[in-house]
Amino acid sequence: MGAPVGWNRVTLDVWANVLSYELAASAQDAQGRFAGEVRLAEITDQLQGLRERMYVEGRGTWLSARFVLHREAEPEATFNFDENPRWSPELHPMMFVRDLEAFPRTDEHVPNWLRKTVERGLELQRAHEAGLAHQ
Repeated sequence: MGAPVGWNRVTLDVWANVLSYELAASAQDAQGRFAGEVRLAEITDQLQGLRERMYVEGRGTWLSARFVLHREAEPEATFNFDENPRWSPELHPMMFVRDLEAFPRTDEHVPNWLRKTVERGLELQRAHEAGLAHQ
């Protein structure tokens, strides 16, 4: 990641799915003003590796994260394991099915929003397969 000259704080927001990543980065100067564009090197491989290393059997892994770098302080990282990451635009429900297959969770660790999304994805898949069978 390349921060612009004069940066004081860089924030990187990540929405993660086994099939897709969305990244948003911003830099601020010491007065909290926009400090310029942040150049994101190809970091999705590192993020995928981080999701894999943070996977807890039965618990899952993170769905979104925020990384904050400060010029003169320790970096901060927060990880969202359970709340809807609110992709924009929304991901197709099958992408969450695939993510849950890659990072399985026991029933008590599947939040309601994810359960409904996965059920919708599986319903769409069954409808698609039934349509193919009738062709």
